[in-house]
Amino acid sequence: MRSGRQLLTAGVTALAPAIWGSTYLVTTEWLPPDRPLLAATVRALPAGLILLAFARTLPAGIWLWRALVLGTLNIGAFNFLLFVAAYRLPGGTAAMIMSAQPMLVLVLAALFIGDRIRYAHVTACVLGAGGVVLLVSKGTAALDLVGVASALAGVACMAVGITLTKLWGRPDGVGLLPFTAWQLIAGGLVLSPFTLAVEGLPATISGANLIGFGYLMSLGAVISYAIWFRGIERLPALAVSVLALCSPIVATLLGYLFLHQTLSMPQLAGVLVIIGAALLAQLRPVNPLHTHMREKKLTAHDNHPHSTLRSWLGVAVITASLFVFVTTELMPVGLLTPVSSSLSVSVGVAGLMVTLYGVSAGLGVPFIVAWTRRVNRRALLSALLAILALGNLVTAVSPNYPLVLTARLLMGFANGVFWAIGVGMAMRLVPERHANRASAIALSGISIATVVGIPLGTFLESLTSWRTTFLIWSGLSALVFLAVATVIPSLPSQNAVPVREVFGLPRTNVRLRLVMFAVILYVLGHFGAYTFVRPFMEDNSAATPAFIASLLIIYGVGGAAGNFIAGYTVNKSLRGSFIAACAGLVVSLLLLLTIGHSQVGAIVSLALWGVSFGAANLCQINMTLAAAPDTFEAAMSINTLGYNTSIALGALFGGLFADRLGVPSAVWFGVALTAASLLLTLSTGRKTSRTVPDRELTTSR
Repeated sequence: MRSGRQLLTAGVTALAPAIWGSTYLVTTEWLPPDRPLLAATVRALPAGLILLAFARTLPAGIWLWRALVLGTLNIGAFNFLLFVAAYRLPGGTAAMIMSAQPMLVLVLAALFIGDRIRYAHVTACVLGAGGVVLLVSKGTAALDLVGVASALAGVACMAVGITLTKLWGRPDGVGLLPFTAWQLIAGGLVLSPFTLAVEGLPATISGANLIGFGYLMSLGAVISYAIWFRGIERLPALAVSVLALCSPIVATLLGYLFLHQTLSMPQLAGVLVIIGAALLAQLRPVNPLHTHMREKKLTAHDNHPHSTLRSWLGVAVITASLFVFVTTELMPVGLLTPVSSSLSVSVGVAGLMVTLYGVSAGLGVPFIVAWTRRVNRRALLSALLAILALGNLVTAVSPNYPLVLTARLLMGFANGVFWAIGVGMAMRLVPERHANRASAIALSGISIATVVGIPLGTFLESLTSWRTTFLIWSGLSALVFLAVATVIPSLPSQNAVPVREVFGLPRTNVRLRLVMFAVILYVLGHFGAYTFVRPFMEDNSAATPAFIASLLIIYGVGGAAGNFIAGYTVNKSLRGSFIAACAGLVVSLLLLLTIGHSQVGAIVSLALWGVSFGAANLCQINMTLAAAPDTFEAAMSINTLGYNTSIALGALFGGLFADRLGVPSAVWFGVALTAASLLLTLSTGRKTSRTVPDRELTTSR
């Protein structure tokens, strides 16, 4: 923590979001209804003109467009989106969504300003968001999708605005008041044409409206923005962004005082948590140069400074991380029926919970890994787990399906990044001679998740509800987050894969391209069918939730067995092992269609399915290694992209078949795609299976 002067600066800066917290009350009580553009424009433009009249300083040169950009982000777009959210959402709900902003600022400041992400900063973001959730935990109103989208867009505008304001600073010789005036005027001018075209001017203005507009122009714009920009200059970017969470505190207190809303003990606890987060965020970012010199000195004396116990505990924590990520990804597979019933959507639409998760995990990974190449891997993994915990919490309490999909989309991004860095972190934690063993242990988290996690989630839902199941997984994610923060040592980024190299590999490496085609086909088929196992069993054999949970456990045990068996057979024939695995997938799905209506038939089908899929997963990793031994990290990035995207598309296509032709058609879709993967592998000869030396083979997944 810095001196008392920094705390004083933070206290003064907090006045700005405190004033903004009253916006919700002023909007609903004093402003004309359904005029967010007018409210945003009147708040900004007159206030900016008044300030400019006193300051008499105009922007010049590069600051003409910079002022326009900052004014649009900080004032124009943000205020419009804020008012849309205020009109369409309960004030506390809008504040809860806005609480995601510090985490985005944390990442942007690391990328563009050079601030090093610290564990304390990640903790401050999580505590701040958790405190806001406590504040609004009593809310019961349904969410409006436009309001939610507006609040999320406002989060992005504010985060980028804070980062650019900190990065660009103020031009030399220009005071704070003209700098504020430029942005207010720019924001107001951007909004004015849209205000006149979309809303027009109100026919009448009441006395209450004048009071409301006057309040927004004076306290809500001139004073608050001058204080805010002063704070951005003097405080770290993250410290300022967490102070913005003072807004929901004021909104809650004003609701209690003037709108007769209740104020519970959890809400008071939320106030204390947010204050603690704001204090924690005042820690200065680590100087990257000093950190580099310290790490260089440490490396010169000891290439592996971690104790044996801590190293292997770290590998166990990575395994636990893999467990919660995999179970979160596939959890909806066993919960489609209750989720669709509770949220009033079809089973096929509910399958989009898997689809969007896979899309974001696949498409985002090469970009996010490259953008976070300077971020310490421990801090990055902590941030990913924090997103997972919050996402599962939002899923558990969500009143409607669009919010569930939004949470799943964001968690998918975190999942994809973890796949790119997780196993590599495990290998770096131990001495080089034990790296392969560490990777094998970490990858065993998949089998553990399949054997225990997904069936356990299904079983818990049968005892309680699907919401409770996701709530429990939120708690598990939070526990793993704490384990990462306390057990795993600092792991600076070493060799992130450039985006250009990732996307260039399939064009230049024919063998890798053929492997990826085979992988995409069997993953599409598998998840197109597997996503709808529960509806299939319920429709065709009247299976109970307990029996379905037992089937998924059998499937998981089969997957672990397939991993174990393939660990031996790939040494003798990698191509033959993959062909046998794909053939097993085809046969198991056909058995499910023909004899799956009986309990014995279902058990046989799911057991063979699990063995085959477990073996196929291990084979495809070693086929990727065989195709690109010198660029394995880049090849695994493209593998992650193709694999996760195929999970998403498989669930999507399976859902389309299930909704239009019945659930069995999704299983037939799986038969067709897994058979196509088998035929492709048979027709390409040995191009996909150059022998891999024993020391390079991965023996568990």
